[in-house]
Amino acid sequence: MSFITRLIAFFTALILAFTGTGASVVGATEKEPVKVTRRDYVFDRDKLLLGAYCMNTGVANRIEMLEWFRDAGLEFFVQTGGGDLTDDVLSFCDENGIGILAANTAYNKTLTNPCVWGINYRDEPSAKQFDEVAAGVAAEFERDATRLPYVNLFPMYASSEQLGETADDVPGANDQSFSDALNKDSIRYRKHISDYIGTFDLDILSVDIYPLHWNAGTHKQEASYDKWLRNLDILSEACRLNNIDYWVITQAAGEANGGMKYCDSDRDQRWQNYVTLAFGPKAIIYACYYTGWWDGDSHLINNAGERTDTYYAVQKVNNEMAPFADVYGNYEHVGTYLPNKLFAAGAKLDLVGVKDEDKPRTETIDPLLTGIFKEKNGDGKAFVFTNMYETMANKTASFKSTFEGASEITLYRMGSKTVINGDTLSLILQPGEGVFVTVK
Repeated sequence: MSFITRLIAFFTALILAFTGTGASVVGATEKEPVKVTRRDYVFDRDKLLLGAYCMNTGVANRIEMLEWFRDAGLEFFVQTGGGDLTDDVLSFCDENGIGILAANTAYNKTLTNPCVWGINYRDEPSAKQFDEVAAGVAAEFERDATRLPYVNLFPMYASSEQLGETADDVPGANDQSFSDALNKDSIRYRKHISDYIGTFDLDILSVDIYPLHWNAGTHKQEASYDKWLRNLDILSEACRLNNIDYWVITQAAGEANGGMKYCDSDRDQRWQNYVTLAFGPKAIIYACYYTGWWDGDSHLINNAGERTDTYYAVQKVNNEMAPFADVYGNYEHVGTYLPNKLFAAGAKLDLVGVKDEDKPRTETIDPLLTGIFKEKNGDGKAFVFTNMYETMANKTASFKSTFEGASEITLYRMGSKTVINGDTLSLILQPGEGVFVTVK
């Protein structure tokens, strides 16, 4: 690369770093987004759905495990193999309102039971496989347009080989990493998502992102994945612009030998959920319920078939979110921004952001992840506020937000609902805490 090209790349990155605007998915490749078909599935898509990844239905105590599943506030599972959809499983799920995205081995195209939401069609395809997978998705819809052919995508930390994309053809991509526009991870991921939305007529987009890490020697938590927020943001923008529902698989398990942290506290689960909610997902899916790729003892149900600390943490946080799960479905996502990014976890790269006129007037000196929503059928607004310090720092985040023209604020916090008459909300958020707020 010539000196002049390097110089231009440097100053471009410098400007973008200070203006704080992440590059858009639109235009990342030449593909135009497919105008997706919005479908009426057998499940309710107008609320926040809570699910889990991995369920082995071949064990003797499968009904007991499904009872625990229901009691944890979980509403559907992604089956990944291990057991068939036997009559007793189907009957229990149907009677208790539990949905199933069935593994290929267990999926019968003639099934008419409404608890079968669809098929777990493909996990983490490369962009080089998109045409093939999209054709298969279209064929599934031809058979039954009410059941979802579920496709899950790679996160941003996947390699070029996994994504089927490269950043090497972008000037400066390997020289400047502090700007989103020139960060090679962001470049190839934006290309991956641009290729996806330019190929699939599929109105649900899913991704798995596992942001929490620890040190094997000390068992102490390390800094979170530094592009966590941008990863969520890229997908959120793509979904928002293309009328696609956004589903996120979160980290509910880990590895004892370092790397992914055991997420066995309610703080771990609460923080991930509210960070995720700030980007407008329609479903949060915990990985994993029973069996999977993590240490067996770290799942919600361990190898011995017993409930773990992770199970009870998920149950507690689900109970906290239950009071607003239906209300949440009345709003659509506008965007997400982050005051005081310098002190925030997972925020190396800039977010696309929102217009100033959409933001409340917020006073804070702390990193406060803020998701903005507008009412689908009305002029109300909603917000998700999350303390974005690393949870291991044990720092609170205080703020005061004024919502111009508001007369009533409803605060959903730790399972409680509080109505505030007025236009101003002042809170101190504990480490890992987030809240959902509606404003009229």
